[in-house]
Amino acid sequence: MGMLWNKISLEQPTVQLSGDSRYLNPLWVSENQEPQDEPSQSGSSQPITTCSELQAGNYFSYHQEIAYKIRAALKILTFREQHVLVQFWLPHDVGKHQMLTTKDQPFGLGVASEKLCSYRKDSERKAFLVDKDHEEEDVSPPARVFRRGLPEWTSDITEYEKKDFPQQDCAIRCNLHGYLALPVFDSTTASCVGVLEILTSVKYMCYAFEVQQIHKALQAENLTSPQVFDYPTIKVPSERRQNELDKICDILKVVCDIHRLPLAQTWTVSPSSSYVSHNKVIEKTCSSFDTRCIGKVCMSTAALPFHVRDLDLWHFRKACGEQHLDKSRGFVGKALLDRRSYYCQDVTELSEEEYPLVHYARMNGLTSCVTIFLHSVEGDDGDDYVLEFFLQLGNKDSRHVVNLVQTLKQRVEVALGFELGEILLPVEVTEPPRDVSCLSFNTNPHIIPISSTTSANALTPETDSSDSESLSANVAKMDLANVPSQRSPKHIYPNKQECIITDNVSMQKTKQSRKRKIDSLTMETVEQHIGKPLGQTAEILGVSRSTLKRFCREHGMSSWPVPKHSKRSDLVTDPNLSQELWLEKQLQQSSTRSVSHISETGLLTVKASFKGDMIKFQFCVSSGLVELEKEVAERVDAKGQRLSIKYEDEEKDLVLITCDTDLEFLASKTAIKLFVHLADDDRLAFKRSHSE
Repeated sequence: MGMLWNKISLEQPTVQLSGDSRYLNPLWVSENQEPQDEPSQSGSSQPITTCSELQAGNYFSYHQEIAYKIRAALKILTFREQHVLVQFWLPHDVGKHQMLTTKDQPFGLGVASEKLCSYRKDSERKAFLVDKDHEEEDVSPPARVFRRGLPEWTSDITEYEKKDFPQQDCAIRCNLHGYLALPVFDSTTASCVGVLEILTSVKYMCYAFEVQQIHKALQAENLTSPQVFDYPTIKVPSERRQNELDKICDILKVVCDIHRLPLAQTWTVSPSSSYVSHNKVIEKTCSSFDTRCIGKVCMSTAALPFHVRDLDLWHFRKACGEQHLDKSRGFVGKALLDRRSYYCQDVTELSEEEYPLVHYARMNGLTSCVTIFLHSVEGDDGDDYVLEFFLQLGNKDSRHVVNLVQTLKQRVEVALGFELGEILLPVEVTEPPRDVSCLSFNTNPHIIPISSTTSANALTPETDSSDSESLSANVAKMDLANVPSQRSPKHIYPNKQECIITDNVSMQKTKQSRKRKIDSLTMETVEQHIGKPLGQTAEILGVSRSTLKRFCREHGMSSWPVPKHSKRSDLVTDPNLSQELWLEKQLQQSSTRSVSHISETGLLTVKASFKGDMIKFQFCVSSGLVELEKEVAERVDAKGQRLSIKYEDEEKDLVLITCDTDLEFLASKTAIKLFVHLADDDRLAFKRSHSE
């Protein structure tokens, strides 16, 4: 051991390491020392006042308390590299000036090394002016970090100009290359109390691990420092911005609850909250502490609103919070740059360069995603955001995107203070537009811009346009409980898709069978029986009551006319009207009502009865029958089974819901009671009744 070690007293590491942490390296921390030699100001031969000559009393005690806390934090720190030096720089008032020095301050070494000790001794001889009126004196990283309150780092100190790093030659001689300096704040006063400096022999490309380790250690001592992917520590959101974020949070929650989306989150441009020295230039960068972000405009979702409806996606959400996206690449960045919206049918088919989170998406079964530009109009310079919505796990049916967008539009109008980007609905096109700004995305069939030239049919070329869903969705305020999980193995494992195909084929056959029955009816035939009871007419025509009612609705007849001798006839039908006049009146009423339905389509409070049990939930009519069947099946534990869903109409008849049109007929209602049975049970009951 060299001579320098004889002059330094270090405490042996006491931190207990186990598991994966046993591969990390604790620090040998300096013992408590009293001020001794007088440090000299960098670039000057004039002596400065030592700590013992500073103001006595509370001021001196406060400095002692800070030093004690730093020493305690160093004792629990661990590092990936053994050849590491950590030292604390503390400001002192010297006359009218403030000096930053590490003399007599806590430090730690990863290993007993003569080179590390040599650099430490060289640092003790340095002191730097950090007065507000002497910014030109910021010739060292610790001084710049203290004055700015922002971190500074580099993968290799040779990336600095010598004038910006006075100890560069000494660091190179001591085999120190990687550099990180973090401001330390008092958690109570939020004031910067000093700078923690880390030097290592390894040229790290990313310092995220070290930054987080230091933050945790300081937190235990009521101190704090910047975190990875975080806003500047001293920055406190204004009341306006906090109100803005609260509104976005409400929007995400309502949209997710209505459309049963597993996850939604907010992205924005990451603030330039650190400095990095690269190619001899000190420049601002984001808070990732990663060389991959140097020179880029990054987007972050940290400290921004999100809503996780499927609790199994917490790991994915956490990964998003720890990852920056390049503004110039990927559908999130494109949405911000183009101030428009994009739909990605399957994010798992993108490259890691296009979407750095692709591996996490694959692990969590996430596929379809919508990104929508949102601009705040409040304040002099409103912020820009991108809202990212993931569709239900394993769901690639983009018809739901149109309904989602409609809901979002209405929620934004209610919230006030925001403008959405270009998401005009739909004008059908045969292929996505190929303008220059979207060229890189249109060559990828999985990413399509949502604009005035994009329709639901364009989004899903495999889907029959005749089966498209309603484009309207009126949303009311609601407070739904989060569903713990929507996950199912069939969403993740491809070899389980056979059961879905089988169910779809079976369902298609059933729909075809129903279609044949209703296709056997004609208006001429039905008109001949107007005035007779509904049941009698249905029996004559060889169809069920619900089929006859459905036929009437599809042809503009809102209800079946009650016979003249009925007690209800005077309330419904004018007996003096001829069949032709009655039909004309019904068509006019139906036309008026259909317009109101389009504007008032929205949420239903659904009460569903199944095997003696009653469930209650909110449902958006525009989501369609398939979504209703899924919602009911999940709640009554009947997944994978075909359901028969009926409602009771004004005439106390149970009407079978067979398509989206039947469902949309209920849009004017605010609540409805459903009767749910297994389709096989209904079929058996039908056979028994006819055999008797």
